[in-house]
Amino acid sequence: MKLLAPLVGLVLAAGCASQGPFVNQHWSERSIGPRMSRAFLSYDADTDGKYIDFQWKKKQDINLTISRHLFNHNPDNPFQEPNAEFYAPRPKHSLLPNPLRYIHLEGWALGAISYAAGAPAILPLPLDSIIASFEEGGPEEFVDGVGQFTRPLGVLTVSFLHDGLGFPEQKDSHWRGD
Repeated sequence: MKLLAPLVGLVLAAGCASQGPFVNQHWSERSIGPRMSRAFLSYDADTDGKYIDFQWKKKQDINLTISRHLFNHNPDNPFQEPNAEFYAPRPKHSLLPNPLRYIHLEGWALGAISYAAGAPAILPLPLDSIIASFEEGGPEEFVDGVGQFTRPLGVLTVSFLHDGLGFPEQKDSHWRGD
């Protein structure tokens, strides 16, 4: 009788494995990743599209909630001033030029929790932004955003070096980005 309970449990556990077209669904090792992303990130790859767009929409939803409840402003209200930034397309997903948009409230909340737990300083860790930075197209967009921020500084530095070294300006040279 003592052997019957583990044997029944083993038979029931073996019956949970799926075959054929159902192999990626419930109770298989391949379903762990998608189920974890749905549970922990509220992200479903089948319905939500790319993660970069999903996390931006999630940040915009948080901004809308804060705007409505704390600042008493609703961009959808026709009797209030419209907010053009709310309906603007998604900017480049990069830490620069706007680190607050990349870190967002999630990062500051996690940093405050780690500080309260005894960390020596607040370290904002934006999990959604970091995950989106490593998804498809994320690294290129991140580097492009940083490059877009540093490009004017590079042009200014190169022009000073070029003038300081005494190179003559030529009409056909494109070193200034004309």
